[in-house]
Order: sequence, then C-alpha cells, then structure tokens
Amino acid sequence: MIKISTKIPKDIYIAVSGGLDSMVILDFLRRSNSRNIEVLHFNHRTEHSDSAEALVRKLCEDLDLNLFVGEISTDKKKNESQEEYWRRERYSFFEKFNDKKIITCHHLNDQVETYIFTMLNGNEMLIPSKRGNFIRPFLLTKRADLESWAKDKCVIFADDPSNNDVKYSRNLIRHKIIPLVSKVNPGLEKIVMKKIMKSLL
Repeated sequence: MIKISTKIPKDIYIAVSGGLDSMVILDFLRRSNSRNIEVLHFNHRTEHSDSAEALVRKLCEDLDLNLFVGEISTDKKKNESQEEYWRRERYSFFEKFNDKKIITCHHLNDQVETYIFTMLNGNEMLIPSKRGNFIRPFLLTKRADLESWAKDKCVIFADDPSNNDVKYSRNLIRHKIIPLVSKVNPGLEKIVMKKIMKSLL
C-alpha cells in the first residue's frame, strides 16, 4: 500500500528521474484528476541518463504533462564525492522552481539508508518530510509496495545499473550493510518508521 504522510497540494511539481520510485509516484498521483502536475527531470550526464530522459520525455508527451529538464552545469569540487556533486547540481536545478511545491519520491527504504549512513558518521538523521519548497509525502511507503504498484499497473521505468555499484556509499549501505544489520535486528524498518511518525507529530 502506498501511504501518504503529508498533505499534497493541488498544484505540484514532481521530481521524476525515470526510475521505478518516481515513475510509480507519478502514476499514482496523476490518477487523481484533482491535481495539476508538472514534471522536473535532471540529467546527470551518466552512461544511462540520456535513455532515462528519453523515457520521461515520451511519458510526459503521452500524458500531456509539462516537463522541465536540467543537466550538469558546473565542475565537481575538489573534495566533493560524486554523490554529493550530483545532489548539489540536481537541487540547484530544482530550486529554480519555487512557484509551487516540489514532490520528491523518497520512501521508507531511503529513510533506513539515511539513518544508517548518518549514524555511521556520528550524526543520526532522517530525511525531513518538508524542507523549504520540497515535500516528501511517501516516507512511510516501503519500496516493495512501489514495486507491487509498478507490476499491477504496468508502469514502465528505467533501470540504471549504476544503482548496483557499491563504490557509491548509498549502494554499499543498501546492498551490503542493511542486509547484515537486518539479520541482527529484523525490526530495523519498524524502528525507523516509528522515528518518522514521531517527527511528523
């Protein structure tokens, strides 16, 4: 079940990468005829990013949705990780659209990864449900539920192989560390979910 934890306005942008999470959320939200949706897509100029952009463009054309596309515009800083660089560039583009709220498609599994990552770095944190112009209404939704929606509704999405590359910290945590931590504490998701719900009060 896709759970909404924060009120979603009528007029919104949705940040759509072309991956499963954002393509499902776009499909989920567009089924409500009461919302006016426009789409933001950022091309990171990686090996597979052009194909993801083409997929998003085609979908927006088919659905008659306005699409705004950004891309890398500055060089990576000397001491900046690749992940930090991509995130900085992506949000620099998104922040230009401040006339209405931007929906990002972070979910419960993203929260667990963030919790582990920040805890290992000595600064335990969660992804906030709201920050400035950004709203993250799906933080209580499991990725498995997004996968089920994609299967049931035949949602087409781009599968980026770089998401499996454990040289990136997020992927290492997702594919290696969390499975091990979950063996020690199978209730890890429930712990994080309780923290999310507490933060929403």
